[in-house]
Amino acid sequence: RLNGLGLNGTLPDFSGLTALEI
Repeated sequence: RLNGLGLNGTLPDFSGLTALEI
């Protein structure tokens, strides 16, 4: 991920995690 973006570059999250990554 980059700058709080998920691996797919979607759903930016301040924690650097997205629903897809959890």
